[in-house]
Amino acid sequence: MKRTALSVALIGLGLASSVASAETSVTLYGIADVSIRYVNTSDGQTGADGSRLSMSNGAISNSRWGLRGSEDLGDGNRAFFRLEQGFDVQNGKSSSSGKTFNRLAYVGLDGGKIGALTLGLQNTVIQDLMADHFDPLTVGNYAENSWLPAAMGRVRADNAFRYANTLGDLAVIGQWSNGDKWSDRAAGQQMGISLRYTIGQLGLGGAFQKTFGANDSDKRQQVWNLSASYQFEVVKVFAGYFNGKDQTNWVNGIMGRAVDNNSTLDRKDNGYFLGASWQATPRWTITGAAYYDQAKNVVVDGDKGKRYALIAVAEYALSKRTQVYGTVDYNKVRDASTGDISGRTSQVGGGLGIRHIF
Repeated sequence: MKRTALSVALIGLGLASSVASAETSVTLYGIADVSIRYVNTSDGQTGADGSRLSMSNGAISNSRWGLRGSEDLGDGNRAFFRLEQGFDVQNGKSSSSGKTFNRLAYVGLDGGKIGALTLGLQNTVIQDLMADHFDPLTVGNYAENSWLPAAMGRVRADNAFRYANTLGDLAVIGQWSNGDKWSDRAAGQQMGISLRYTIGQLGLGGAFQKTFGANDSDKRQQVWNLSASYQFEVVKVFAGYFNGKDQTNWVNGIMGRAVDNNSTLDRKDNGYFLGASWQATPRWTITGAAYYDQAKNVVVDGDKGKRYALIAVAEYALSKRTQVYGTVDYNKVRDASTGDISGRTSQVGGGLGIRHIF
């Protein structure tokens, strides 16, 4: 009798587990991407001249691992979460300190046709628009690679409230995040909205984002962009424009300059990009991109500078999850932007790497 009762109990637990697994799921995922990188200039932070060869986080994507989960709430509704941590394959360290999950950490509710609401550490609207849809390099990882999208808008936002919905061919995202300073509640706040319209093979997108200085809400960064893509049979082409105004010195920091928190400069940028990705064979993908930025008020009021970048990446798929790749890039700076490259007006780089997706 005891054995029969135990068997019935185990069968019942098995059925309950099957039902639970059908309603709730948790997935471990990640990317491990590392490369050998050569640049014909020194590290900009050392001020020394010469070239460098190093092992670096990957050219195409930052390495990361994460957990995502979802629970079916019925009637087309669900609850979900995502936790993601970046790391460096070359040394096993976290890509940034101070946070258990330094890339993403949010929880949300999806109401189907009424849209989804998420709360927590999230990408900014410009970052998601560019990385997922319009930057040919998906916002590349090298500082010399795809610097324009990262420079023109912050990548992530703490304390973010996001609403997202898709209405037919139109995808809409609105996001707001509050700061952490009680003495200046506007400090660190950010608001943004993005729109993406898809019709057939054509994609159109635009975003606006405004960020208040983390230490001084009177200083602000404001940026908007317009982008487009078109998918031909084996080639996808991309183009876009950025316009930014920055009083917070964020852009100068991304461009490799020393950050002066007391700066009163009102930096202005006009940036453009073009690119294409060619699926040459089922295993070979070739991507090329060009970025251009015209800046004003970089060092002193009234100065002007220009920066150009040309990048090419060739990827070979060993499997659906593993790729090897090579990349080359060329950067050129002029006038007030010459300080963006350590000791030179141009820079050449290249790398060989391997990426595994799990």
